[in-house]
Amino acid sequence: MTTLKVKTDSKKYEIHLGHGLVDKISLKSLVGKKEVLLLIDNKVPKPFVKKVENNIKKSSAARIKLLTVNASEKNKNFLYISRIYDFLIKNNFSRDSLIIGIGGGITCDITGFVGSTFLRGIDFLLIPTTLLSQVDASIGGKTGVNHKGFKNMIGTFNQPRKVIIDTSCLKTLPKLEILCGLMEIIKHGVIADSGFFKWIEKNLNQILTLKPQYIQKAVKRSIEIKADVVTKDEKELGLRAILNFGHTFGHALETIGENKLYTHGEAVALGMLAACKLSEISDDFSEKSSERISSLIKKTGINVKLKKKINNKKLIKLMHSDKKSNQGRLKFILLEKIGTAKIKVINNNQVIEKAIKNSLFY
Repeated sequence: MTTLKVKTDSKKYEIHLGHGLVDKISLKSLVGKKEVLLLIDNKVPKPFVKKVENNIKKSSAARIKLLTVNASEKNKNFLYISRIYDFLIKNNFSRDSLIIGIGGGITCDITGFVGSTFLRGIDFLLIPTTLLSQVDASIGGKTGVNHKGFKNMIGTFNQPRKVIIDTSCLKTLPKLEILCGLMEIIKHGVIADSGFFKWIEKNLNQILTLKPQYIQKAVKRSIEIKADVVTKDEKELGLRAILNFGHTFGHALETIGENKLYTHGEAVALGMLAACKLSEISDDFSEKSSERISSLIKKTGINVKLKKKINNKKLIKLMHSDKKSNQGRLKFILLEKIGTAKIKVINNNQVIEKAIKNSLFY
């Protein structure tokens, strides 16, 4: 087991990473004598959930309740999560309770949001079960729900008490889920560590086939990069925005597809291609480096073709509705070189349209 420590202005906590971890790690200091709600994505295999439940029982919980959720972008809204509040109230959960979220990124976001807001805040622990959630949603304390079609428009910054990442659960995932998580891993190399990016290029097949030593290294280094950024800028007042590389374009594509047409990973892959091209056009990022990134993304096998004809102006308008727009100005994460990213405001829509046309229409 590897333990990574996160220290933010609001909280210190640990991330435990290992293979076959959920039924071995001791949780007694966190769980003992507490009322515990297991909030479970209905796609998580029951044997995995049973291992978590048995561990909680061994940890002297005062009471354990299980609630299964249908975690989807469609259900990631106030109306759906009000059922979780109702369940907590009906079962007399107190401020001293603990919520444990088991599932993918949506489950992590919902767990964090409910934990932040129920009784003005109760402790929560995350057990992410998809590669995407292990390297992204479970790290950093961002919580949120969608509102009127826009992703995570309403949310909080609230760190968990602990994160447990068990890579053994990845073997049950469909290939697309692995590819979606891999996009975030590639992103972390692109923005912060050229050596890690080169390692991914060299070992892509071993990562894709989930060879334990390779997937654990990929997850560990990805978490280290994100945790380092979050430690320096918990509430995205500056530096943390670099984690949004590809997401300004990507979120707009998700919205244009009504959060059904593209998975988050597919949208981010397309967004990174567009962001690389924008870096070339507006910031002299080398064409050779841009091609390296594009080549690696395509070699993974993830879909990088538009599934629906888009209007450039409509896409840009949706970007202005995103959280990353500031007083009508679009803020992008651009690359100086592989491993070095920066934040830049671009007001020229023609430049943005050119980047879209030269990256997404081919």
